[in-house]
Amino acid sequence: MVVAALVVPLLAGIPNREMHAATPDDPIVHAGRQDLATSLLVGSVAASEGDNAEAARAFTAAAHLAPAYRLFGERAFFYSIMAGSPEANALASTQPGGVMPDLVMGNAAALAGEWNSALAHYQNAPDDPIMNLLRPLLRGWALQGAGKTDEALAALDHAREDHTLGGYYTVHAALIAQLAGQQMKADTLFRQSTSMAGGDLFTALVMAHWLVGQGQEAAAEALVNQRVAAMPVLEAARSGIMAMIHRPVVTHAVQGLAQAYGLVGLLIDQQLYAHDGTEDDHEPDMAAEVGTLRGTEQMMLRMALVLDPADSEARLLLSSMLHGRKQDRQARAALDGAPADDPFLPVYRTEQADLDLVMGHKEQAAQELRDLLHDAPGDRMLWSSLGDALLDQQKWAEALDAYRHATALTPHRLEGDDWRLLFGQAIAQERQNHWPQARALIQQALQLAPNEADLLNYLGYSMVEHGENPAMAESYLRRALALAPADNQIRDSVGWVLMRLGHVAEGLPLLEQAAEQMPQDPAINYHLGVAYWMAGRRLEAVNEWQNAIQFQPDPMDHRKITAALAYARAWKANAAHPGMVLPADLKPAAVPASSHPPANGTQH
Repeated sequence: MVVAALVVPLLAGIPNREMHAATPDDPIVHAGRQDLATSLLVGSVAASEGDNAEAARAFTAAAHLAPAYRLFGERAFFYSIMAGSPEANALASTQPGGVMPDLVMGNAAALAGEWNSALAHYQNAPDDPIMNLLRPLLRGWALQGAGKTDEALAALDHAREDHTLGGYYTVHAALIAQLAGQQMKADTLFRQSTSMAGGDLFTALVMAHWLVGQGQEAAAEALVNQRVAAMPVLEAARSGIMAMIHRPVVTHAVQGLAQAYGLVGLLIDQQLYAHDGTEDDHEPDMAAEVGTLRGTEQMMLRMALVLDPADSEARLLLSSMLHGRKQDRQARAALDGAPADDPFLPVYRTEQADLDLVMGHKEQAAQELRDLLHDAPGDRMLWSSLGDALLDQQKWAEALDAYRHATALTPHRLEGDDWRLLFGQAIAQERQNHWPQARALIQQALQLAPNEADLLNYLGYSMVEHGENPAMAESYLRRALALAPADNQIRDSVGWVLMRLGHVAEGLPLLEQAAEQMPQDPAINYHLGVAYWMAGRRLEAVNEWQNAIQFQPDPMDHRKITAALAYARAWKANAAHPGMVLPADLKPAAVPASSHPPANGTQH
């Protein structure tokens, strides 16, 4: 069944039951009316699209229709956790023993203040790698919730000796002591953790608050500024974050539990980031392992937010993870639900505007960013995001103005990721036929990021379109492809430029590969059609152009494709007709023809 492949058992504590075909006597057959089939279909489709809430509802319905078929109830349970649904607790009590049911029921008990029950669930959960990380923290905070501070600290003693994560456990021990009013013990633990603690946002805020209490406010502010510099998305909340260091970060044991789950989610995310792009990505076993890690990370972050909706790091990480999986609607929704006084609200709203832009809601994104800028006109990241939104709407002059605002607000000499500001300005300039200014901006950006494939791609492509130094342009493009060999947009650019330079036999395979990987990109379809035409494969060229016109090309591309199809029809009717005008793209561009871009040029 399709369902079986959608969710693997996410932790070793959950038994992996064998799938089998239904027999005539199987309860699923007797219950298998249209309602069951519909529920399974809806659940499968929803799961494939990342709509975990709908998948949970559908599999819950299937479980009610076929209660003897345990798989449906398990799927409903897992998807309810990944959706952050309160139904997870009710479903947990119906599951066989395992890590996740015990964790969910333990969390529910903690939220209800039933700390002894929570402790029992955390203690009873089977051993596995996740529980080896979690159990000391869960036991520690549950014991603290029950008022047993000494036992809570003892529960973390052995874990604090861990060479890799000892700093995290020590910070949590310090917070437990601080929450219990044992300030001298807490100070000792905080001092021990200063050389061991990690660089996550939560730890930075905890240590900054402690430094303020030690009279080292300047050091606390420097620590926060360091984290903001490492995570530019936090810029919109800088003032709110600074205010946070003057009050305790954890005021209740439930928040400590939430941070335990957030820590595991963060560690999994780091592991996935380190693995991303490795050569064994497509091995079946590795793909299954990555899928398991992603599902586990999502459940850990959801549980953190169920326990503490104000856990900003978990909220941002969850949204980022969903966006990375191309589940942008769910990524945007993950940023909802924060408390009204959450200092990170400007960050969430900025991220939602960026996601609206990715999803094609251009006007909405631009308006959201303007609203944010009304309250924070000095936020350079908001100006940069507004530039992106306006660029996507082809409002070149307004985009250029927004990027210039962002650049002017940069408090230091341009460096690192600031190349994006220059690149945005370059695109806006080039699209207004200001190629010399655009070229200078791209070259300046390349000084900051000499190995940035997008810059090399844009520069090389534009040079050919503007009739400048074809040999150098080709070298830029080949270097871009070497840096990003899996990027189909760059592969298309290289193939297109090679073809435009007259190297049709070399460029055509690259264009075919790009079209195979991105079969509904109108610009790529158009390019491939031109290459086929120049190779004498007229019928295939017309087919590609007819495909391209169906995939909603932008107005400029639409004019080019329409012109190519009109030329093809005229050519077929009378190839020798003297009034036929050959579109510019259907002839090589190796010889510079103009210092201005062709009216029908397409760029990636």
